[in-house]
Amino acid sequence: MTKPPMLTAQQALDHLFSHAVAVSESEKVVMQAALGRVLAENVSSLVDVPPLDNTSMDGYAVCCADILTPGRVLRVAQRIPAGAVVMQEDCAAEGLSDQVTINIAPTSGQWVRRKGEDLTAGKTCLTAGTFLHPQELGVAASAGLTHLNVKRRIKVAAFFTGDELALPGEPLKPGGIYNSNRDTLLACLKSLGCDATDLGIVPDRLEATREALR
Repeated sequence: MTKPPMLTAQQALDHLFSHAVAVSESEKVVMQAALGRVLAENVSSLVDVPPLDNTSMDGYAVCCADILTPGRVLRVAQRIPAGAVVMQEDCAAEGLSDQVTINIAPTSGQWVRRKGEDLTAGKTCLTAGTFLHPQELGVAASAGLTHLNVKRRIKVAAFFTGDELALPGEPLKPGGIYNSNRDTLLACLKSLGCDATDLGIVPDRLEATREALR
């Protein structure tokens, strides 16, 4: 009986992908359980972020367009009513007086964040198919969301072949090695959001491998 030729890595991947079926089932989970999951639907922000025009730096609001009386400033920490903000590090307050020295020439809109600049209420902030890292969960929390609809975890079973393999902590036989691939592969699968099952070590025999694949 002639053995079939070996597949290249790319041929094996193409074969696997040609038989892959997209996961259709989804479930709604709390934010803390969504890490490492795949978003099942587009989600929209419930609020504007920021909720109003404000400053991204502590400093002094200044008038850049001569709408206010030139020469007047207003100390700000969050909400910004004027045309620009000069960082407090670029200013010098004159003791207990009302005088402030501005050491740079500000540009219009400098250090000003406009209402809805980051997220707009009712607009999509995360799209379906997004793998949820910590930063995506931060976006969802900023949008006012408490739950996310995510795809069911992909179920993956892994087994490891080799008569020479032993689990860490077990005594090694002559010529034996510890099964380092087990922990590495299972950790990789879990980091990708998979529901991984460990089928253990399979002996170097064809029938044993076939049985494991069933």
